[in-house]
Order: sequence, then structure tokens, then C-alpha cells
Amino acid sequence: VSLCIFGCTGRSSPVDFYTITAMHEPQPAKTSQEGLAIAIGPVTIPAALDRSQIVTRDGTNKIRLSENHRWAGPLQQDIAAVLADNISGLLKSERVAPFTREDLFEPTHRVIVDITRFDGQLDKEIILDVVWSIKKITDNKPLVMRRSFVRETVSSPTYDDFVAAQSKALAALSKEIVDSLKKMSNP
Repeated sequence: VSLCIFGCTGRSSPVDFYTITAMHEPQPAKTSQEGLAIAIGPVTIPAALDRSQIVTRDGTNKIRLSENHRWAGPLQQDIAAVLADNISGLLKSERVAPFTREDLFEPTHRVIVDITRFDGQLDKEIILDVVWSIKKITDNKPLVMRRSFVRETVSSPTYDDFVAAQSKALAALSKEIVDSLKKMSNP
């Protein structure tokens, strides 16, 4: 009888780490959306997604956690950072940052993001279902409150393309938020 005391000789699959990405590379602002300084967050996500493993769906009510495909960092923080980068680029303003970095400038507005779903099937699509609001820092009453529902096709059944589709969904959400910010500042 032999025991495997210090680990067996079998090889385990390598772990791949992923991060969602902004829709464009950050560039210096050429103009500024006058008077707006935006703090993004807090961002909340469902407890099922608040883990290092990437979550996919297997039908309507069943989820899968991939032990070999994981987030490189906390998903909530990555979402806030990507939304900030996207919105900064779309507004051409350097005064957009996650709310945890409010020390960079004094924000005038906050975008609060409550994600109820941000998953999907590897071979089909991802779904982003989110309620978001825009508030003045000095007032807790929302100036804008919306629900966005974004579907993005996953171009192939790989985790690379799954995460790319999630990045595209955040880009679409960023554009909706920017449209509302522009309408607020140019009534």
C-alpha cells in the first residue's frame, strides 16, 4: 500500500487569470465636460459572482464556477475601474475615478451601480442587468435612475471571449451613463 503524503505526481490543470478591460486605452483629456467630476461607485454585485472563480450559467438556474479560470482581482473593483476608464474617455475628462479614489479630486457627482446579473453561457451570450443612478455629492436624491439590460454575444466558447463580451457589455453601459451625464449638464 502506498500513500501520497506530499502530493501525488498527477498534473493539475494550469489556472488562467482574467480581467475585464476598458473600451479604449486611457488617453490625456483634450477637453473637459464642464463642471463634472464623477466618482464611480459603490458597485455591488450578486454574492454568487463575488468570488475569484469566473461564473457561467448552465441553463436558467444552474451556475458553474471554474477553478481553472479566475479573476485576477476583485470583480467589483475591476468593474468600477473599467467604468471609470470608459466614462473618462467618452467624456474626455480626467476627473472620473472609482469612488475609492476620491482623494484625486473633489467629485461633484456619484454614479452608483447595482448589478443584479453579469454572467451567461460560454457558447451563447452574457447578460448584464444593472440598476444605476447619478446623484450629486451634496444630495442623496437621484438625479437619474435607470435600469439597463445588455446582451453581448460570446464569439466562441472560450473564457477569453466570454470575458471580452463582458467588457463590451460594460462599454455599452458606460455609453448609457455618459448620455445621461451629458443631458444633465446640457439641459
